[in-house]
Amino acid sequence: MGKSHSHEVIREYVQDPAAMKLLQEFQLQNVHLLQEFEKLRQDIEDQKIESFEDLQQYDQKGAEALVKLATQTTPLQMQGRNIGFFGLTSTGKSTMINKLLDREVAKTGAGETTTKIEPYDGKGYRLYDIPGRNDDTTYFSMEYVAFWKGLTARVVLLSTSMKEMTKVFRLLDAINLKYDIVVNKFDLIKQDERENFKAQIKQEIIQCGLKGVNNVWFVSSQNPRQFPDWMTMVDYLTSQ
Repeated sequence: MGKSHSHEVIREYVQDPAAMKLLQEFQLQNVHLLQEFEKLRQDIEDQKIESFEDLQQYDQKGAEALVKLATQTTPLQMQGRNIGFFGLTSTGKSTMINKLLDREVAKTGAGETTTKIEPYDGKGYRLYDIPGRNDDTTYFSMEYVAFWKGLTARVVLLSTSMKEMTKVFRLLDAINLKYDIVVNKFDLIKQDERENFKAQIKQEIIQCGLKGVNNVWFVSSQNPRQFPDWMTMVDYLTSQ
């Protein structure tokens, strides 16, 4: 369950000094909106609702109120290109970030889990490794919405199915944010099954009724050169 107060959310999930300062200034500039978010988040937590999908099902008025507040929230003003990577643990976010930056900056391997938003600087862009969640009310904060809206690109990683991040997709769609889907570890799919797997993912996108999908790439962050989508993705994300 998410923290009840946004300043606690900031301390827990954002430890980069520059980002912390930016968010604190944003709070001061939006005190009334912050209070409205906090009241709504407390109501949601009191109902033990843990995702936007659940909120839509059990408290339609609450869902509508959240969307209204998100619409009123201005994007966080970040410099340059800022790319956020979302995905559950083990989808390969850290490995992908290391390959994109061509250096080992994000910890990888068994037992390594992102617990806070980690920024990594590239040449003319910044990558954010975002804690892997699919059902946390932490996302229902003014700061998180402002951060999401301020990103140049929102990249959602999957490995086997759209269902891994359905609840996040629902929230992004509800607040009218575009996103890109990366199906990682494509090399683990048997060669003669890859086309069917691609078709399955694309069919799931249709079945889920997703509205904000910009691109869908099938890659292997362990073996970037194995599939052409990798270079297409890199060019799209890092082009000036």
